[in-house]
Amino acid sequence: MELIYALFASGYLNHGTTDIIIICKAFEDIFNIKLDNPYKTYSNIKARKGDRAKFLILLIMLLEAKMNKDDD
Repeated sequence: MELIYALFASGYLNHGTTDIIIICKAFEDIFNIKLDNPYKTYSNIKARKGDRAKFLILLIMLLEAKMNKDDD
């Protein structure tokens, strides 16, 4: 959900006119998953203490580690 909301907040999808539910449905189709109540999940993410976007932070760290390894 962090990735979905990050894409939604960026406004990069369909020039910012795509609804969050449409993005969720696309992710469900692409990844063959069921995402329940994205609004509640967003509230839970916002309520986190410390790093609220911990999954996105992890993705950044993993990508940077891969690129550093590939540079060697």
